[in-house]
Amino acid sequence: MGSLRLRAVLLLLTLAALPVAAEEEANPVQPRAAATLADRDVCVAHAAAVGRQLLRRAKKTKAGLTFGNGPYVYDGDAGVALLFAGLHRATRDKKWLEATRATLREAMASAAKAKSKDGGLYTGRAGVGEACVEAYWATGDKAFLDLARKCAKGLGEFAATDIIFGAAGGGVFLLNLHRATGDKTYLKQARQLGEFLAATAIEKDGRAHWPLVPRGNPRVYLGFSHGAAGVGYFLLHLGRRTDEAKYKNLAEAAARFVLRHEEPEGKDGAHWWRTVPKSSNFQRIQWCHGAPGMGLFFNDLHRHLKKEPYEKALQRCLATTKRRGRNARKSGCQCHGVAGNAELFLEVYAANKDNGWLKEARHSASALLQKKGDGFEVKMGYAPSYMLGLSGIGHFFLRLADPKKTPLPMMIRD
Repeated sequence: MGSLRLRAVLLLLTLAALPVAAEEEANPVQPRAAATLADRDVCVAHAAAVGRQLLRRAKKTKAGLTFGNGPYVYDGDAGVALLFAGLHRATRDKKWLEATRATLREAMASAAKAKSKDGGLYTGRAGVGEACVEAYWATGDKAFLDLARKCAKGLGEFAATDIIFGAAGGGVFLLNLHRATGDKTYLKQARQLGEFLAATAIEKDGRAHWPLVPRGNPRVYLGFSHGAAGVGYFLLHLGRRTDEAKYKNLAEAAARFVLRHEEPEGKDGAHWWRTVPKSSNFQRIQWCHGAPGMGLFFNDLHRHLKKEPYEKALQRCLATTKRRGRNARKSGCQCHGVAGNAELFLEVYAANKDNGWLKEARHSASALLQKKGDGFEVKMGYAPSYMLGLSGIGHFFLRLADPKKTPLPMMIRD
């Protein structure tokens, strides 16, 4: 990624994560609305309403459909396609399959014309490929795998280390493409990214962390989007897929770094500053920087390694997310809002069948609804995008309908 493009993306993410004035109940639970969400069909209907709203906003192009902000997952067309593919999985309605095809055709065409050769998962070509893999899993259409292979071709060196636009994110895509195709070429590519991360790791006292850009931006992040948690997440799964202990050991070293910088919150919770050393006094409780994203890392560490420190860390993440995650920000989005925070509850429910976390996710989802007549509808005042807007919120309702059969997108499949 060019330096100007890198700075632009960092500015976008920083602005998106700025704090808002604290309010006691920015996103209050609506008990009546929450009760309706125990019905799978109601959840799917909310997601479908979002999908229809997006189709009304779409613009036709020579290639397909666009939503006006570029081809990529974070805030562009590939992210919208994740919702359409999920709607096809949930309903088997061919309308959503056609919408998925049209949106990904445009994303592929637009990405091919882009001046930037960004390979990032959320901001570049790897993410378009990942959306194609997700579409294949949701629809069974192997044509999407052909598109994903095109995105993987030549996907090699990364300047950055992180999940959003660095090597860890590229590795997520490659491991999923390997799972979908069985082609060991992609596992080899993922291992090469693992070697880059091993070479750029800063290790001390059994802990490991990474500068965001080893040769350009030395800032050290902690969280899932840019920091040790996200890098460790990829390395954990790379180690499991390759059965190479060095990657799993490095993932645990990343976990120890994250735990070293944990700060207690009350009797049972925890929070983290965004960077080391901290760059602001704002305690972010969100997917990108904070307990909800950390919880995704510790959830998988606990599931696969069965070690007590990771289970306890997960419980602290859950406690903080339950207490403050819904009202930490006004936004309902995936990156730093209600939907993204509540995804942790759904992941933990899918892993251990604890209905209390499913109930907590329904409470969060009720805050994304508003009254309409005798019922409720999704608040539609968002941009189309997956990480910042409607398509991510719509997909959250699909997950709420059936969290075990509707995987969290952009995550590594076991």
